Amino acid sequence: MTPSKAEKPEVDRVEALVTGFLTEQESRSISELHPGLRGVIVSWIREAAHAGNWTRVGKFANLAAPLRVGALGEVLQEILDSDAPGLNKEDLVEILGEIRETGAVSSLFRIAEGSVSKDAPAYWLCQKVISSLGEIGTPEALDRIRQMTAQSWPDAIRWHAAVELDIEDDLGFDEGQTLG
Repeated sequence: MTPSKAEKPEVDRVEALVTGFLTEQESRSISELHPGLRGVIVSWIREAAHAGNWTRVGKFANLAAPLRVGALGEVLQEILDSDAPGLNKEDLVEILGEIRETGAVSSLFRIAEGSVSKDAPAYWLCQKVISSLGEIGTPEALDRIRQMTAQSWPDAIRWHAAVELDIEDDLGFDEGQTLG
């Protein structure tokens, strides 16, 4: 026998409402349907991460981001720093940029450093890190992007970092040759 709607836990009901990336209005609407959501969603994300339920983590992070839920950035950093198997880091990296989580700069840079050898040839995760650092926009974030223009980084990453800083011409990059 299937549980009735009233018997289904609130966490499952909320998850069922989240389909893909949400606008701020869609997130607000879900929050209004579930008073108290802002106070529990970070713990739901943490519990889902501990269970390895990455689909739920992603859905709830996408719901919480437009709501600017406190401690969201902190829990996403914890999850990313755990380097858990099966985790799609790209979405969480993007959310940290979207919410302009200034405390995530070091974590984001470590993710880029750790992914270089696995991220080739397109370096999608590194590109998302660069974009998120650009959205955060603090002097520390911009300095990390600047570091990624150094010769020690692959040319594609160096080029994306230079574009984010709008200095690709200053560094003498030829887009066609760099991205080949």
